[in-house]
Amino acid sequence: MNFNVVLPVYNGGAKIERTLSSILLQNSVLAGKDTVQCIVVDGASIDDTVQRARSFNDPRIKIISEADEGMYEALAKGLDGTMQDVTCYLSAGELFDPSAFEIVSHVLQSHSEVSWLTGRAITRNADLHIITSELPRPFLRNLIDCGMYGTRLTVIQQESTFWRSDLTQHFDLEKLKTLKLAGDYYLWRCLAQHYELYVVNAHLGSFTNEPGQLSQTVPGAYRRELRSIRRRPKLTERFSALIMRQWAKRVCPSETSIRTINFDHQKRSWELSR
Repeated sequence: MNFNVVLPVYNGGAKIERTLSSILLQNSVLAGKDTVQCIVVDGASIDDTVQRARSFNDPRIKIISEADEGMYEALAKGLDGTMQDVTCYLSAGELFDPSAFEIVSHVLQSHSEVSWLTGRAITRNADLHIITSELPRPFLRNLIDCGMYGTRLTVIQQESTFWRSDLTQHFDLEKLKTLKLAGDYYLWRCLAQHYELYVVNAHLGSFTNEPGQLSQTVPGAYRRELRSIRRRPKLTERFSALIMRQWAKRVCPSETSIRTINFDHQKRSWELSR
C-alpha cells in the first residue's frame, strides 16, 4: 500500500532525523511491499530543521517551509490533496515501530470493514525508553463524538492511528487550521461520526513524554479546547464514561474484545476477534 505521512514541525532540528528515519526505514518499505511519501510542513523554523530534512536527499520527502499559525495549520496543509492509500501524521521526535506499515497494510487489505485503526498505547521517556505499553479497550463512537476520550477516558494515541486516505474528505481543513492543541481530537471526532475505530494489538507508534511539550505549557488547555469542539455529552454518556473509567482501573482489557485485531500464530495473519 502507499502511505502518506504528514510531519508538521517547528524548530525540530534536534529530533526530525530520527522521525524521518523511522518512516523511511519501515520493514515493508525496504522490502518493496509498501511505498511512502513524507510531507514535512515546517513553520519557517529558525534552526536547522529544513537543512536536516534536505540532508536525506530523498525524493520521497516533500518539504514545505513557510510561516504558519501553529501545528494544525501545518497539518492541514499536509493533508490537503492527499492521494495515497493510507494517511497518518507524526510530530518531530516521535517514532513508528519498524513493522508498523507492514501490520497496517495487512490489516487494511485483509479487513475491508476497517476504515481507521489504532495500536497499543506506547509511551517513551525523554531517553526514548518504552515505559508503558497498554492495549486500549474498544472505543465507542458516541463517546468519541462527545469528547469523553481525552477528558474522562484515555486519549486515542495519535502516533498509533492510521486511516484510509479517502476518509480525509470528512475533515474541514479550514476548521483544523484554527485549532491549537486538540486538533487530533477534531480528526477523531470527524472519523467517528462515520466509522468504527478498530484496535490492533501491536506496537505501531509511540508518544514521547518530555519537558516543554505544547500541551504542557498551559495546564488544562487541551481539555478546554477539546470541550469547545465536542458535542455536548448526554447525562447517560457521562455516566457510562464514569463506569468505564472505574472498570478500567480494576480489570485488564481483553484481547478478545470487540473490534480488536490480534495476530493468529496458526494462520500467521492478523485476525479480527469479533
